[in-house]
Amino acid sequence: MNHGKAPADLDRIRLYDRPEAADHELLRPVADWISGHVARPHPDLGRRGAVCPFVPLAQRLGLVRFALADPPVRDEEGLVAAVAALKAHWLAMEPRSGPHTIDKTIILVLPGTAAASVVRVHDRLKPEFVADGLMLGEFYPGHPGPGLHNPGFRPLHSDVPLLVARSMVGNDLPFLTERRYPPARRAGFVESFLRHQTGAGTGTRERARAELEHARGELGHPSPE
Repeated sequence: MNHGKAPADLDRIRLYDRPEAADHELLRPVADWISGHVARPHPDLGRRGAVCPFVPLAQRLGLVRFALADPPVRDEEGLVAAVAALKAHWLAMEPRSGPHTIDKTIILVLPGTAAASVVRVHDRLKPEFVADGLMLGEFYPGHPGPGLHNPGFRPLHSDVPLLVARSMVGNDLPFLTERRYPPARRAGFVESFLRHQTGAGTGTRERARAELEHARGELGHPSPE
C-alpha cells in the first residue's frame, strides 16, 4: 500500500547481492560485518544464537540485498526518497508470499550521512513501514540502543550509517512499545502489530493487547469493555 502517495522512484537506489557487494569498495565492509558479526553469536549478547537470529537463514537463501543511493544522499529529503525506494524494492522483491517473506532483508548503506539525519528520517518514516507490516531498522556509529537481553550490549552500532528494511516478526513487540515513543504512536504501532502478527504466540498477543490498553489509557481513551 502507498496510502495515496506518489509511487517511489525505484531507480533512486541500486541493489546488490552478496557477491556484488563483496566486490564493491563501499559495500564490502558492511557485507563482511553482516557475515562476521550480525550472523554470528557474541559473548555479550545475553542469549544463544546469532546477534540477529534471522540473518543466517536469510543469507543461505540468498535473500539479503545491499543498496546504495544513486545519486548519493545529500540532504534529508534525498534520504526520504531513498527510503521510499527501499520500501518499494522490499515489497517487490521475491518471495512476495509464503514463509520466507520474513527472511527478505535490504540494507541501505549511507556512507557520509550524518547519524542525526538517519535518526530523524527513521523516526519520520517508521510508522509507514509498521503500518504495512514491515520494520525499518537504524544503525550508526555509537548508537546507544541497548540489547534486549543485555543492556550493556549495543546491537545497533555500525561503523557506517544504515537503514534496513525487513518484515515485522513477533519478536518486534519490544521495539514498538519503547517508552520513548509518545502513547499515540505506541498505540498505532501495536494496532499494526496485532493486525499483521495474527500468528504470534498467545503470550505475545496478550502482551500486545496490554500495551495497547496502557497506551490508550495514557491518551484518555481506554479500550472498550
